[in-house]
Amino acid sequence: MKKTLNILCTLLIFAAALTSCGKAETGTAAQTSGTSAPETAAVSETTTAAAETTTASDESKATEDTVKDTASDAVERAAEMKLGWNLGNTLDATSGEGLDSETSWGQPAVTKELIAYIKESGFSTIRIPVSWSNHVDGNNRIDPEWMKRVKEVVDYAHDCGLYIIINSHHDCDRYYPTEERFKESSEFLKDIWTQIADTFADYDDTLIFESMNEPRLKGTGKEWWFQSSDKQGTAAIETIVKLNQVFVDTVRSNGKGNNGTRFLMVPSYAASADFALHDSFVMPEDTVDGRLIASIHAYTPYDFTMNSRGYKEWDGSKKNELNFMKKLDKKFTQNGYGVVIGEFGATNKDNMDDRVAWAKDYSELAASLGISCILWDNGGTQVGEENFGMINRNRLKVYYPELLDALFSGYKQDTENAAAA
Repeated sequence: MKKTLNILCTLLIFAAALTSCGKAETGTAAQTSGTSAPETAAVSETTTAAAETTTASDESKATEDTVKDTASDAVERAAEMKLGWNLGNTLDATSGEGLDSETSWGQPAVTKELIAYIKESGFSTIRIPVSWSNHVDGNNRIDPEWMKRVKEVVDYAHDCGLYIIINSHHDCDRYYPTEERFKESSEFLKDIWTQIADTFADYDDTLIFESMNEPRLKGTGKEWWFQSSDKQGTAAIETIVKLNQVFVDTVRSNGKGNNGTRFLMVPSYAASADFALHDSFVMPEDTVDGRLIASIHAYTPYDFTMNSRGYKEWDGSKKNELNFMKKLDKKFTQNGYGVVIGEFGATNKDNMDDRVAWAKDYSELAASLGISCILWDNGGTQVGEENFGMINRNRLKVYYPELLDALFSGYKQDTENAAAA
C-alpha cells in the first residue's frame, strides 16, 4: 500500500506543477485506502498527463498492492490465524453425565498448562468444539455449570493470546437440514446462541463463533456425499443456508458487547469443500461488512488422509487434489470472506515420511492463499483410520515433531516472505 500511495502522491505533485492554478485534489491519495481496484483506477484517470509517465509494470504493481490492502477484515483475520489445533474429543464428548462428559471419551480434563503448551508449541489458534445438546433442559436452557466450564477453558486460551473458535459440535440431530425440521432446528440455534452470545459478549474479536459442525442428513445414504444435482441434497444445502442466517441474525441482534461485529464462521453441508463450492451454497447476509468466514473441513485427499483401504504414499502425483483451496479462494476470499479449514489431518498409516511430504504441500498452498488450517487432534496414535493425535495431553509432548514442523512450514515461509517484502 505504501508504494501505491507514493506513486499517486508523486503523480499528484507532478500534475500540480503542470497546471496553472495547482489545484490538484490533495485528499485523493489518502482516499485510496479502502477502495476497490476499479475505484483506484478511476482516481488514476482523473490525474493529468503526468500519469502517462507511470510504467505499465508500476501500474500493475500498484493495483496488486491496493487489492491486497483492501481485503476485508475477515480475509485478514483468516490469514492471521495460521496453523491451529483442535481440542478434540473433550468438550464435544457426549457420553457421561454433566461435567463428567469432558473426560468420557478418554481425554484428560483440560488444564491451563495444556493450553499454555499449545501456545508454546507455535499454534496461533485453538478450536474448542463444544456439544451443547447433552447439556440443555427441555427448553434448551444450558446447564450453568457446563457454561461455566466452557468459559473457564476459553479463558485459558484467551489469557495465552490465542485466537479461539467455539462452536456447536455433536448437535447434528438438533439442527437437521430438512425443511420439515427447519422450525425446531432454528429454535435450537436461536436458544443456544443467544445464551452463548450473552456469556461471551464482552470478549474481544479474537473469540470467533462457529454456527454448526458438519450439518448433514445424518443416518441416510446421503450423509456424507451426493451428486451435485441431487434434489434432496440441494434442498439440505439450501436449508443450511437458512440456518446459518438464523445464527448470524441471532448473534447480531443480541445487542451486547462485541456481538455486533464479532467474526462468525458458517459451514455448508457436512462442512465439505465440495458442497461449499456448490451453486446452492451462499454466505449469509450480515449487518456489518467483512466479518464472515467460510468453515471448511478437508481431510484431502480422502484416500490418503482417512481411508484405510486407500493409499499411503505421497509422491506428489495427487497434489492437484489440493487445488480445491484455489477454488475456495476464488469463491470466498476474492469476494471478501475469510476461509478457515477448521479440521484437517492425515491418519497414521505407518507412513511418516509420506505424511510429512503431504503436510508440507498442504500447508504451503493454504498459507499462500491466506487460509488458516486447524489440525484435528482426537488423541489417537495407533495405525488405522481416525487416528489424528499430535499432542500428548498428559505429558505435554508432541508425538510427531517432524510432522508438526512440516505443518508449520508453509506458514513460517509465508511469514518470512512477508517480512522480506
